[in-house]
Amino acid sequence: MLKIKTILGTLAAITLLPPTNQLSVKANPTSSENSTPTEQPKSIYQQAKEELPEDLYALYRILERIARANKLDEKPWRIVIVPKYNINAFATDVNLIAIYNGLLDQLAGDASAIACVVAHEMGHHTEKHIALAPVEKVALIEQIQQETEQEVLAEKQDAQTEATGMSIGGSAARVFGGRAGRVGGAVLGNASRQRLKASQEKINEIVAQKTEELEQTLAEEGRKREFEADEVGYLYSAKAGFEPEGCLRAMKVLGQTPSAEFDTTHPAVPKRIEALKDLMVKFPATSLAEEGKALISETKPLTYDLSKDGASLRVNSSRGGSSADDVERLFDN
Repeated sequence: MLKIKTILGTLAAITLLPPTNQLSVKANPTSSENSTPTEQPKSIYQQAKEELPEDLYALYRILERIARANKLDEKPWRIVIVPKYNINAFATDVNLIAIYNGLLDQLAGDASAIACVVAHEMGHHTEKHIALAPVEKVALIEQIQQETEQEVLAEKQDAQTEATGMSIGGSAARVFGGRAGRVGGAVLGNASRQRLKASQEKINEIVAQKTEELEQTLAEEGRKREFEADEVGYLYSAKAGFEPEGCLRAMKVLGQTPSAEFDTTHPAVPKRIEALKDLMVKFPATSLAEEGKALISETKPLTYDLSKDGASLRVNSSRGGSSADDVERLFDN
C-alpha cells in the first residue's frame, strides 16, 4: 500500500485538475503498519507528521482544529497546495481550499497567520460565497448583448428593410427611371445604411455601458464577500485558539501584492486591517478561544485520507472516512 507522504509529496507537480489515473490511499490513523503488539498505537497527529509533507501536515492540523472548534466537522474538507509562487489562496469546488506555495513561504513559521487564511477560505464556503467563474461571466455578457439587440431590434430591422428596399428601388430606377431615379435611389439607400450603422453603434454603446455596470456590481459584491470572509475567518481562527494578530500579519503579506492599496475585486488591504482591528475589540479573542476549547474537548481528532480527486488531502468529518467501517459499526456488532 502506497504511503500518503509519497503521493501527496508529489503535489508540487500537479494541478487542481484531477489526474487521469486517480490514486487510492486509505489512512489508518489508529494503528501503525510497523507496530508490534507491545507498542502503543500512534496517535493520528503522530502518524500525520510522519506521513504528510511538512506544509500539508501544518495545514491539516490547522484546518482540523478550526473545524472542531467551530462545529464544522460534520462534513469533510479538502485542502491542496498550488505549486505556484503566488501570494494567494482561494475557495472553490466542493469544500476545497487551495493555498499557493508562495503564500505558505511568506508566512513560514507563523501558524496563526496561515490559520487566518485557511479560516477565511472556510468562511467563503460556509457563507456560500460562490465565485463567478470566467465562463459564467462570459455568458452574462452574451446575455447583455442579446437583450440589447432585442431592445433596438425594431429600429435595426426597419433600417435593414429600408436598405433592402432602396437597393431594389435603386436598381429599378436605373432601368426605368433614368438619371433622376438613380440619384434618388442612391441617396435613400445611403440614408438607410447610415441608420443601420447607427443602430449597430447604439447596440455596441449600450452593451459597453451594461458590461461596465456588471463589472462594477461584481466588484462591489466581491468586496462585500471578502469583508464577510475576513470576519468569519477571524472568529473561526480565534475560536481555535490561534493568535488574533495572525490575521493582521497575513494582511500585511497580502499588502505587498500589486494594487493592494486600492479597491478592486477585493477591498483595499488597509481597509481590511482596520475592520479586523475593530473586530478584535468587539469580539475579544480570549472569550472566543474559551468557547472553542470547550468544543474541541468534546470531540476527537479528525482523520484524513487522500481525496478521491487524487490531488487534495481530505480531512474527514467526525464520522470518519470509511463508509464500509460505518456499515460494519451499524450492522456487524
